[in-house]
Amino acid sequence: MGSQSRPLAEYGSDIWGDKFMSNHRDFELWKAYSEERDALKNEVRTMLLFDGGKWTEKLILINLVERLGVGYHFAENIEDILAKLHSDHAKVDENDDLFTTALYFRILRQHGYNVSSDILNKYKDNDGKFSEAVTRDPEGLLSLYEAAHLRTHGEAVLDEALDFSTSHLKSIAKSLSPGSLAKQVKRALEQPLHKGIQRIEAKHFILFYEESPSRNSILLKFAKLDFNLVQMLYKQELSLVNRWWADIDFESKFPEFRSRVPEGYLWAVAIAFEPCYAMARIMYTKMLCVLSVSDDLYDAYGTMDELKAYTKSIERLDVDSMNGLPDHCKMCFSTTLNVFSEFDEEIVKQGSYCDVSYLKEAFKANLLAFHKESIWRDKNYVPSLEEYLMNSTTSSCIRMLGLCIIFSTGHGDTTGACKATKKPKAVVAAETMGRIINDIVGYEEEHSRPHVATSIDCYMKEHGVSKEEAEVKLYEMIEDNWKDINEECLRPTSVAISYITTFLCLMRVNHVTYKDKDRYTHPEGLKHEVTLILVDPIPI
Repeated sequence: MGSQSRPLAEYGSDIWGDKFMSNHRDFELWKAYSEERDALKNEVRTMLLFDGGKWTEKLILINLVERLGVGYHFAENIEDILAKLHSDHAKVDENDDLFTTALYFRILRQHGYNVSSDILNKYKDNDGKFSEAVTRDPEGLLSLYEAAHLRTHGEAVLDEALDFSTSHLKSIAKSLSPGSLAKQVKRALEQPLHKGIQRIEAKHFILFYEESPSRNSILLKFAKLDFNLVQMLYKQELSLVNRWWADIDFESKFPEFRSRVPEGYLWAVAIAFEPCYAMARIMYTKMLCVLSVSDDLYDAYGTMDELKAYTKSIERLDVDSMNGLPDHCKMCFSTTLNVFSEFDEEIVKQGSYCDVSYLKEAFKANLLAFHKESIWRDKNYVPSLEEYLMNSTTSSCIRMLGLCIIFSTGHGDTTGACKATKKPKAVVAAETMGRIINDIVGYEEEHSRPHVATSIDCYMKEHGVSKEEAEVKLYEMIEDNWKDINEECLRPTSVAISYITTFLCLMRVNHVTYKDKDRYTHPEGLKHEVTLILVDPIPI
């Protein structure tokens, strides 16, 4: 590619128009919902704190509360209950059914307790394989399937459990009686709970739970009201960001760049859904917009001469350094400076300690990585997979986006992890998974134009294998990344759990967005998810 030619891509325009531009909250409805929700909240708390009944009933209640998306209201209560359950581990005995045992394992693992996967061995026959009797228990199979996704390295029983439960759930899915369980199985096979976006899975479960014969009307009503109230808040926030982006007018001035505000906001909800994190969601979405146009500048628009000059300006990141840049570069640069300035102001308002210089350095590192990739593309250079990943995991922007959430949620206990010269394993796992899955689903489209070699090309060249063989190995790497982060979540954690869960949520975002195609570049692929969370309330 010559120094003056542009590697143009056809990304397609925003699909939402002015859908989210304005939002007028119905304050009477808000007030009515809030009052009823708060009254029901007290009733649900009473259920959780009730001392009577079996421990299994308490575990099932916690599962329902969390699956319905309202667990954040009772985080401390749930933690206290689980701590006691974990200390009374002997209660999980040979008489417990598969559903209960697998549920115990999953819930405790989700909260960082290192429950041994050996408790599942009792469901195996003498030949060491899972008993065929288990296949006649669809609820137990589903519970085992969801639990197995929390596997770590060396847990053969969970590897076997995942293969076994997946195979048998697929075989019985069509024969299940229509209803809540059948829909839950279908959804789980499409999207495992552990790898899903929490708010999306909560809405699905609310709708499934409504069809359950054993549903609790108080829990259901509470979850519906809470979902709609939080959605009203999301709509207001998204409206603010949309107006900000419209005022910049990037889309009409430079339509070659991707404009993905609702999709970016959906990602923000995926990582920090709780109402108290409004500033985090707004700043994350703005930062993602800046990173997205920067990525497009390097990947699909800028000439090599422009990119060289722009990169020099980015290394300084001040107003004077954009003198002499072409208009599209100036627009990217000034938008970046404005977002960082706003971020500084918001952090001060929030009153939390946060050195935004870490964020700026991470941003610079992203763009330097973008620039290296543009040089590789220009020279048709195919590095080793190791060399490629050393650069491309940075260009994935995962660490930058994670820090944006961490700083804007005010988690001061993460400072040490941010300063660390060696990246925590959670960051490496999220960066690697994010880069590889993006490479796999975008391969054909990216190779239809001048583009840097991807992890697939690097692996093919290094090992002399076909594209299909390379993809198999890369998907194995992705599963290893999931095992890495699952290990990182177990207590005692190497860094603050809020830091680790941020990157776990980023892995979930990438899993959903790039599961089978690039749904960010082609936003119609995320239209259903955006509508589910940001458009349609739940009928009450």
